[in-house]
Amino acid sequence: MTGMTTSNTAVPQQGGSWVQTGPLSFGHTLSGADGVFEQISEVPTLTIPYAGVWEIAYNAHGSLSLPANGAVVLIRTALYNNGVIIAGSEAVSGIQSATGFGFQNTFGQTLLHTFAAQDQVALYAHRQGPAPAAASISSGSDGRTGVMAHWVSPGF
Repeated sequence: MTGMTTSNTAVPQQGGSWVQTGPLSFGHTLSGADGVFEQISEVPTLTIPYAGVWEIAYNAHGSLSLPANGAVVLIRTALYNNGVIIAGSEAVSGIQSATGFGFQNTFGQTLLHTFAAQDQVALYAHRQGPAPAAASISSGSDGRTGVMAHWVSPGF
């Protein structure tokens, strides 16, 4: 989203058995190489406070626009733990349509994952499609992007 600025100065919120990002307002253009994940730096990294099985979920508000009739552009998202993709956390949104057609939606995943204490969980995304295609992740009153985790068990 062109013109949006980051206004998320708060650190992640945390309770006894949960941690989450707060309401965020930002725009992040996916400007990396086609198909190469980049961290959505405006979404604070979550630190898992203690080991065990956690239910982790995220939503990503994406927007896409196409450079030409019949082109296809996708946004792929995933969560990373300590810099490594969490298998099963991937989500995708995409469009194929006429020139100038744009599309926005909010998508994500919910899954169980075993974490160690102090693991670092971050949201990543990438654009897949022709270079002139515009793709971004944003968060605001028209759609929120965020990550949350809730402790489920000690993971015996």
